[in-house]
Parts: sequence; structure tokens; C-alpha cells
Amino acid sequence: MNMTLILLAAGDSLRFNGNKLLYEMNGKPMYRCIIEEIDQLPGGLFTRKLIVTQYDEIMDYMKDSGYKIIVNKDSKLGISHSIHLALKELENEDTDFLFAVCDQPYLHSSTIESLVRGFKGSKKGLACLSCEGELGNPALFSSRYRKELMELKGDKGGKRIIRAHMSDVFLLEAADPAELQDIDIRPR
Repeated sequence: MNMTLILLAAGDSLRFNGNKLLYEMNGKPMYRCIIEEIDQLPGGLFTRKLIVTQYDEIMDYMKDSGYKIIVNKDSKLGISHSIHLALKELENEDTDFLFAVCDQPYLHSSTIESLVRGFKGSKKGLACLSCEGELGNPALFSSRYRKELMELKGDKGGKRIIRAHMSDVFLLEAADPAELQDIDIRPR
């Protein structure tokens, strides 16, 4: 089965008081942390890679990266709009989807790979990272959940679908809780 990686990088960072994706962490903009981890993954894990963003800086950086850039001009419509834009790009493809966010700078490539391999081996339709019962990103959806993803509204993401189908979920416990941490508030 094909697997498409979809990076979500279009949020407005309202609680951060500035564009958190461009905030410098470890000498680089935050969004590059996950990209560098993905670059360490074995070839062939993903058949396609997409990034959904509204930011020119990210588009410029990603233009020669092998990712298909999807422009989100209506980020105020919430994360569901980014999900819909990515799925519309893939509407004629039989593929599963891994959604990852670009504000999780402590996520490791080995964890992403374990999540994908565990999902494939589990024969389940959904997967996500978890830590002590808390569901987190990245999240995987088999193609049979495309319709439910397209029905999402506003700033509600795929966790709603995962919670509704827990018997069909492969959970990977994160080795380090920091891997699930997304940065919503500017560090002091």
C-alpha cells in the first residue's frame, strides 16, 4: 500500500505571539526540525510527500525538496482546511496518509519509522503516537478514512476520528514524552 506523508505547516500561531514555525530552535527555524528527521528515514517509506503552508519562507525553502507544496490561503478555516487541501491533491490516488505537524521539534525519525512499520504490521486502519494515554501526532489514516477526514470542520483534526474508532487504532507509546510536545506558547 502506498503511504503519503503530509506535513501541516499553515497554522496562525495565535497563542505563540508570532510565527512559531519560524521561531529558532537549535539554530534553525522550528519547522526544519521535523524535515531534517524525515530526511533520515529510509527511502521508500513514503511514496509522496506534501507540505501544506501559507508561509513564503517555508515555500522557498521547500521548493527543491521533493515535496509537493500545497498553499493554504485560508488558514483561518482551521486545521481541517489544510487536511482537505492535501486530500484534494491526492483524490485520484489510492494511498494511506501520515499527517505530521511542524511544531513538534523533539520528534525523532526512529519514532516516525516505528509508527509507520507498526501501522503496516498491525492491519489496523489508524495509528498515532501516545504517551501515558494521551494521543498525539503523527497520526496515520488508511484510505478508508478519507471520507471522514473530508468531513472534519474548523480547527478539529483527525484525533476526533481516532477516538471514534479506538478498536481500529495501532498506538505507539513514545519513548520520551517530549516527542509529543508541540510548541504552542513562546518559550521564555
